[in-house]
Amino acid sequence: MRKSLLGIFCLLASFSFAAVSVQVAAPLSNSALTSPLSVQATATSSHPITGWQVYLDSVEVYTGPAGGKIAATVKAAPGVHVVTVSAWDSTGAYGTHTVSATVAAAPTVVPISVQVSAPLDYSSVSSPIHLQATATSSHPITGWQVYLDSVIAYTGPATGAIAPSIAATAGTHQIIARAWDTTGAFSDQTVQATVAAAVVPPPPPPTALPTPPATATVFSNIEQTTTGWASCNTPACAGGSGAGSYWQAFSQTSPALDGQSMELFQDGVWSNALWYHKVGANDAATNFLWDFYVQLDSASINAAQAVEYDAFQFVGGYNYMIGSECNYAAGVWDTWNESTGHWLHTTVPCNKFSAEAWHHIQWYMTNNHTAHTYTYNTLVVDGVAYSINQTQPAKYLGWADDVGVQWQMDVNASGTGYHEWVDQAKLTIW
Repeated sequence: MRKSLLGIFCLLASFSFAAVSVQVAAPLSNSALTSPLSVQATATSSHPITGWQVYLDSVEVYTGPAGGKIAATVKAAPGVHVVTVSAWDSTGAYGTHTVSATVAAAPTVVPISVQVSAPLDYSSVSSPIHLQATATSSHPITGWQVYLDSVIAYTGPATGAIAPSIAATAGTHQIIARAWDTTGAFSDQTVQATVAAAVVPPPPPPTALPTPPATATVFSNIEQTTTGWASCNTPACAGGSGAGSYWQAFSQTSPALDGQSMELFQDGVWSNALWYHKVGANDAATNFLWDFYVQLDSASINAAQAVEYDAFQFVGGYNYMIGSECNYAAGVWDTWNESTGHWLHTTVPCNKFSAEAWHHIQWYMTNNHTAHTYTYNTLVVDGVAYSINQTQPAKYLGWADDVGVQWQMDVNASGTGYHEWVDQAKLTIW
């Protein structure tokens, strides 16, 4: 009998169970890390490992499958945390390993930004123009380009600051400083500077508006045409924030010069709205005389960021976008450079329009379909003529041939809605 009991005890001893041993390879105890935490652990036992659990500050955040190791990812807020890893084997035995880790706050991501400190916008300088610009970003700066009137004038290295000298002829120039970072993101800043000549000749007298030939095509009272209009306020179409509401109303009797004005309305913070009307392909036309009256009421004067008036022609896929705006913010008339997608300041002043008064705007512009350029020739505001003589490159977009006109309203940071009335709008082309 004793011999049999001894045999049983020996048999039981041969089946004694070993504890589960858990080893955490990551995170290291008392380490400083960022979220998410990478948890890596192994477990050993004389029996198969059947499952895992990971606890963050006593809260279960991960359940793992059977196997001798895990590699989990655990999100954690900034601060000190206790990470406990447990593993079970097929007998129900388990083991744990606890470490502590400090999670640092996520770094602040700074988008790329370019600042031009010289020359100052609208400043008078001499040639060469001494440009000074800096770029900041959360990522390394990889390169620079500086454009003078849309032409690359300087290519810079991977550095946060540049100070090149740009040769320029006498006159007003647009300068764009652009920098890239390692993500491919870029930013630019545009300034305008006037290079003085040794002897500045007096400006030529304003050119009178031409008299259209008898064969010219005339589109009169466009604002009274109630069909063929389209509008938009999305950033892709009109720029701005795309917020707010907008509408168009025809046959308004007050205010009106001839009893039938068109009323436009737009509101929303930094929001723009565009209304355009196409009159059909007129590919042979190269001369455009754009004539209309506009009025804003007293409640609208301070809500406008800019009021824009455009005529356009699409020929052979090229877009001759003859755009102009009275830039209330800058106090000057701007012209549109379709090739670069930027406004260019002119020297023509444009103070805020007088309220409850009609203002007469006339533009004479020409297109060169061979050179693919368009020229702003003469602007007349309330009878005062200004010679612009500014030529810009057209841009190939592949659009169908057409001619049209458009009005755009831009709301300033107040978001206050404003009204604009248009009357006696006429486009003459030849």
